[in-house]
Amino acid sequence: MLHRYILCAIAFLAPFTVAIGQTIVERAARDEISYMGREEPAMRDAFRKASVSLDEFLSVAASPKPGTSSYALKVAVSDGRNTEYFWVNGFSRKGERFTGVLNNEPRLVKKHKLGERIEFTRAQVADWTYIDDANKRMVGNFTACALLTKEPPAQAEEFKRRYGLRCE
Repeated sequence: MLHRYILCAIAFLAPFTVAIGQTIVERAARDEISYMGREEPAMRDAFRKASVSLDEFLSVAASPKPGTSSYALKVAVSDGRNTEYFWVNGFSRKGERFTGVLNNEPRLVKKHKLGERIEFTRAQVADWTYIDDANKRMVGNFTACALLTKEPPAQAEEFKRRYGLRCE
């Protein structure tokens, strides 16, 4: 089961970098940070796709279908200087405000901790995902698809195969 979300902590501060000698699958398994400029066309497209489908996702998450799990939102958190994107699970919503549990170890934004309950607004939501366990498929996670555009094709395909991610 995919209980830790893929490409967990994503900061949009610097050009895309990779840890030398590590594949995208290895970095995801270690919950390592990946960098990509928020103005990169693939990332802008990922944010747009997540935004236009967010209401539908929230509706599905409010009444999860049998055979689905691991509903999460990717949330932008800032300390005034750095912005880091975290997966938040166990979320609840009241209007435009949300609370949920931080599912990544902060690397740049140190005002929060892994497992901490945080509050955020809808405007901070950058992506969403859930797992269709019955079909072994990850739904959403548009930002992972954006990051995969910078990976060697064989590694990107391995990542998508391993986690059931489809990037349209």
